[in-house]
Amino acid sequence: MDSLSEFIAFLQKNARLDLKAVALTHMLSLSGNEEGRSLIAQSPEVLNLILDLTSDSTPVISKDATLCLVNVSSDAAGARSLISECPEILSVMFAAIFDENNILSDPWCMILSNLTRQEDLVEKILIELDSDPQKLDKLVVCFTRIGYNKAGCNLHYIGPTFSNFSQNSKGRLMFCDKDKMFLQRILPFVDFRESVIRRGGAVGLLKNICFDSTYHDWLLSEDVNILPCILLPLAGPEEFDDEDNEKFPIELQYLSPDKKREEDPDIRKMLLECLLQLCSTRKGREYLRQKGTYEILREYHKWEVQQNSDCRQTLLACENAVDVLIRTEAEIGEDNLKQLQIPEEVHKQLEKLESLNHENIP
Repeated sequence: MDSLSEFIAFLQKNARLDLKAVALTHMLSLSGNEEGRSLIAQSPEVLNLILDLTSDSTPVISKDATLCLVNVSSDAAGARSLISECPEILSVMFAAIFDENNILSDPWCMILSNLTRQEDLVEKILIELDSDPQKLDKLVVCFTRIGYNKAGCNLHYIGPTFSNFSQNSKGRLMFCDKDKMFLQRILPFVDFRESVIRRGGAVGLLKNICFDSTYHDWLLSEDVNILPCILLPLAGPEEFDDEDNEKFPIELQYLSPDKKREEDPDIRKMLLECLLQLCSTRKGREYLRQKGTYEILREYHKWEVQQNSDCRQTLLACENAVDVLIRTEAEIGEDNLKQLQIPEEVHKQLEKLESLNHENIP
């Protein structure tokens, strides 16, 4: 099919219900494959009609229309078309997510997550949030208040959205607002056992902020205190002597025998990458050593090896952090590792070695 024009008359809100349902079912089916999504994305009129039908009074119509937009937004081209061709998309989306009684808040959260995966769109959405500061506050409330939605939606996909926002410097600045304490409110969900999507989003947000060393002092201060949040999911039930326990943050002292580690390897890898980033400055390295980070990672590494799982990248992330922590500052010889200039030829050699290592991983 070269055109969707023949469906336009049946995608109107005032169209006959049976015809509207058939037309929308076709759109939903079409959006299930890449070629179909591309076709819909290239038809602004159809996109706007589908967006209008997300608020149709007939639940099955509004649901199919919203799910269609979930599919369309999963492709980069579709996401860009929604932002550029549908002027009402952001206001409709945020209104649906913030509505405590909306039965479609979850798919709208998925759409928001899909849109923010595109780097060129994140800035536009952040500008929208910045123009109305209450919007980000409401998103944080939706995320942190379990049971916010009374219609049974869990809103887990706000987590990946936060992670996507924080890939942008403007987004990191917004989450690190010391007065609004957004980050502090989200941190408890780093260990949220009920949803891997929710805690993965929280950890992704934290990892992206840790990549910016200008925030490290604040992150490690008592105002935020992120180290226990990172170490606790990596810690197990191992017993430590009193000397080691006294080093640990109080949250990690004398853990119960049934303490379980984070089960998702991708989340474990992100947590370990947080630690490595915090090791980029001398002050951070010394703080991590003082708080027993090496001892926690030593036991974690043993556990990871015993899993007999194909988690080579997770082991490597752990070894990279340990390699920095066990060195003396005299051996490291640099206060801020991010400011260390690596010669271009050495950088290319390292990339080549890394590529070979990936190929040789069994």
